[in-house]
Amino acid sequence: MQTVGIVLAAGASQRMGQPKALLAMAAGVPLAAHQAGVLHKGGCKPVAIVLGSEAETIRPFFSPRWPVVVNPRWAEGRATSLQAGIRAYPEAGGYLFMPVDAVGVKSVTIQAVLAAAEENLDAIWRPVCEGRKGNLLWLPREQAMALLNLPADARVDAWVQPHARISEVGDPGILANINTPEDWAAFLRSHAESGQ
Repeated sequence: MQTVGIVLAAGASQRMGQPKALLAMAAGVPLAAHQAGVLHKGGCKPVAIVLGSEAETIRPFFSPRWPVVVNPRWAEGRATSLQAGIRAYPEAGGYLFMPVDAVGVKSVTIQAVLAAAEENLDAIWRPVCEGRKGNLLWLPREQAMALLNLPADARVDAWVQPHARISEVGDPGILANINTPEDWAAFLRSHAESGQ
């Protein structure tokens, strides 16, 4: 089954002070491209990046390998970015959404989520680590089409929670949420120390 990987990078990144999508990983690779690579290596095909705030300024930094989907409604609510990704790939069998700031997720984690989804293609899947739900979300096509009907400012978490199945992955990267320059500096330090 085809699962499209979607990197959610449409927000204004106000607390970071610069677009999170362009934060530099190893060898200067923009964070959103790095996240796209993790999704691809984990088995998602194709993989796209959803941009919103400053999209036309940010877009040229990404190679054609990672198609960009522009969400003109990004300021109306987070649900609009998931909806933009779904609308760009309406025929996909499933969708795996990864926030750009969920840094440190391993490709084997993506593989584990996709394997769990293969066991029940009708279910919504969330990875968990030590009982804490992660920031990634897998939706089957039918549920993705239902998500298109949510209002722009809907809390997707609240909509998903009653229906989601969980998959224990043992990857603390799924819990990450990098919002400030201090968060980013701490991640880079730990990333360097772990040799990843």
